[in-house]
Amino acid sequence: MKIYHTNDIHSEFEKCASLATYFQMHKTADDLYIDAGDFCDLKDISIVGTKGLTGSKLMNELACDAFCVGNNEADLGYEAIKKIGKNSTLLSCNLKRIDEADIEHLTNSIIITKNKLRFLIIGISPYFKRDMTPNGYNLFLELDGLKTMNPFDCVKKEIEKNENSYDFCILLSHSGFAIDEVIAQQLPEVGLIIGGHSHTLLQEPVFVKDTMIVQCGEHANYIGCLDFEIANKKICSFNYNLIANDFEKDDAFIKLMEDCKKEALNELNKPLITNCNLAYDAFAECPLMNYVCDCLYHEAECDFAMEFHGIMNHGLNGNISMMDLIECSPSKLNPTRVVVNGKQIRDAIKLSRDFEYIHQSGKGPGFRGTVLGTLSFSQHVKINEEEILINDKALEDTCEYVVMMDDYLQRGTCYPSLATADEDAKFFKGFIRDCVAKNLKAKNSFN
Repeated sequence: MKIYHTNDIHSEFEKCASLATYFQMHKTADDLYIDAGDFCDLKDISIVGTKGLTGSKLMNELACDAFCVGNNEADLGYEAIKKIGKNSTLLSCNLKRIDEADIEHLTNSIIITKNKLRFLIIGISPYFKRDMTPNGYNLFLELDGLKTMNPFDCVKKEIEKNENSYDFCILLSHSGFAIDEVIAQQLPEVGLIIGGHSHTLLQEPVFVKDTMIVQCGEHANYIGCLDFEIANKKICSFNYNLIANDFEKDDAFIKLMEDCKKEALNELNKPLITNCNLAYDAFAECPLMNYVCDCLYHEAECDFAMEFHGIMNHGLNGNISMMDLIECSPSKLNPTRVVVNGKQIRDAIKLSRDFEYIHQSGKGPGFRGTVLGTLSFSQHVKINEEEILINDKALEDTCEYVVMMDDYLQRGTCYPSLATADEDAKFFKGFIRDCVAKNLKAKNSFN
């Protein structure tokens, strides 16, 4: 028998249409196909518009036996995880509600019998950062009532619970290759780790003691294929191939993709506001960015709000829907509150006036725009050549200010003076576009 595997597809569903063709040609009833997470990505309209349900529909079309929750599935939120799990075999033994209770329809592990062999398949979601720092993802997961637990304890529990019920243990690990090596060292009961998260393309399996680790890159460019024999719950012989995914696209899969997109667009194209007229300029003060800042100002108690113009791509004119906002602001950046001093603000403003500097790409975590742009501020800030006024009082370099912005600026990306440690920041649920959508719908601050 064979085990086929993928990881980090990130909503590259056109490539999945080729996967469908390959599996129809080669996968038998005795074979497994499993995925190590980040199948879904919010960059895809059908994922956004159906709140992830498209992911389960397409996985079912691929006859996927199981897939684990990656950080991008977790980004969809608690309710979406439940819906995906209800409609497909979604695994994670260490993703829990914020009160550490189990999530409805999310499965810790599953036993699948193929070719008279009982496979215990366990899923884990990201918990450690690359350097093994714990709780690496919970700052943002907790915004939607989720948290990940230490995977070592959770995997051990699943293995002990199923001790006499399986012949071979597979771990679907969305943790990254470096973490998987540590897991293999500490959990020898796991015979095979199918990894994800680090987008590592392993040409050959890596062994840590008797545990095999495989991972096949990203975006369904390759299919991993393991043909093997086991003895005493360990791999005793094997043949492994990375199969380039350059097959014809399956028509039925393409049709399902199109249907999912139509369903999503029907929802996303509902108007939030009519007769909108907010002009945009990436490099100078403009109505749209003033509005964005005022929306942030009203999101939480603060002295003022600031935002970089690259968070938006163009103006908002006419009837505006959520789809328009996604196209205008595709970045996955959260409203964030920090405390910074006047000198930090002054230094950022100075950079925002550097013509060449603000024309750079702005590339950074969570950013999906095209240019950095200058900075804008909420209505309580006035800037001229001589002074900077906050609530009509001159900015003082040593004075501390409570400021709403986003986590791109909070990390100091491109505006380094604003860098604030995560533990000193407060993150809010939703992306900047969601904050704007809420205010547009209620017509808050619009006039």
